[in-house]
Amino acid sequence: MGIILETKRLLLRPLTLDDAEEAYRNWTSDPEVARFMRWEVHDSPAVTRAWLVADAQDEKTHNFGFVRKDTGALIGCGGLCWSKDHGLYELGYNIMKSCWNQGYTTEAAQALVVYARDELHQKRLFCCHAVDNPASGRVMKKAGFVYQRDGSYTNFDGTRHFACREYLLEF
Repeated sequence: MGIILETKRLLLRPLTLDDAEEAYRNWTSDPEVARFMRWEVHDSPAVTRAWLVADAQDEKTHNFGFVRKDTGALIGCGGLCWSKDHGLYELGYNIMKSCWNQGYTTEAAQALVVYARDELHQKRLFCCHAVDNPASGRVMKKAGFVYQRDGSYTNFDGTRHFACREYLLEF
């Protein structure tokens, strides 16, 4: 996937193995960023590298790094992955703490929605956020998602469970 998406302040580009150190330093090692995510905090750049390899091998995952145009810094990532449970692509994102509440995640989410519609030819998308993470819900609403119902999700290793709010976007 060589596609690059552009917003006013960001370039969304495919992540590479060369991004492992910066991603680890900027967000994958941060417990506050990982708090509501399905993944666990990465304890080394090698764990981040393994995640990048796994994502690259999954043809149903479209993951992009978020790069600030003004600094060239890789500040987060997000994308679309196929949800077997919902039969839809699910939007997800995370961003380094120093960039929270500055609109970067909303810009990226909006670009990913357009990508899903125009490039993946999707008619509907799913997303959810932990009830205790309402900031993520605000991003979802600004990206066009509409609340559907309360639900729950579990992290990848099954050790953490979250009450959540589920959203749907229909084109």
